[in-house]
Amino acid sequence: MKKIILLLLLVVPFSVFSFNSDSLRAKKIQIGVTFSPDFCFRKLKSTADSKWIADGRDSLEIPKFGYTGGISLEYKVNTKLFLSSGILFSDCGEKTKEYSIDNLTFGQEAAKYSYKYHYYYLNIPVKANYFIVNRKIKFYLTAGLSANIFLYQKTTFLTHHQNSDKKVSTKSNDGFAPLNFSALIGCGINYPISPKTKLLIEPIYRRSINSIIDAPVKSYLYSIGINVGILFNL
Repeated sequence: MKKIILLLLLVVPFSVFSFNSDSLRAKKIQIGVTFSPDFCFRKLKSTADSKWIADGRDSLEIPKFGYTGGISLEYKVNTKLFLSSGILFSDCGEKTKEYSIDNLTFGQEAAKYSYKYHYYYLNIPVKANYFIVNRKIKFYLTAGLSANIFLYQKTTFLTHHQNSDKKVSTKSNDGFAPLNFSALIGCGINYPISPKTKLLIEPIYRRSINSIIDAPVKSYLYSIGINVGILFNL
């Protein structure tokens, strides 16, 4: 079922852009780039037997900053409704608070430690943008879904000394779902820079629909970001 949904998400938005040249002149396509700094975290769900694991993680882990960026496409259905898609790369996840180890050996240098968890995905969003203010500066509401293809997970272990930090990174794919779906909701404005170019600014919320990992403690990613992009008429 997931493969069928992914195929639809891949085919539907790009099939929209395959009309003949007369249709393209009537309903223009825009292509461009977007980038979003994201405030990222996760929601944990566990069974009764594994609740202690989730509670331990919740007491230690905190949000981290990530990003989402790539190529965006937009198709004008009419003056009020646009369809948006693209291919994006994202870094999301969480990190831990800095902590220290008690009972150090006499003479051993005290240090603090922390972890950063990065989850890297290739995202294929499909959104509908509905314009409620259609003047020179246009305001719209947006909602949709994103199919997120898992690439890999990276854990960075940081040792914090008084004058320097040391880090060691490892990669893993074990247990992670190869495909994850997210719901998207937000709003935005776009402003014409020229007759064929526009700037968009779009606060957006993303939330995993299914767990990113097959484990007793389920993890659902979410983030709040601001898409900033430039789109050009084809």
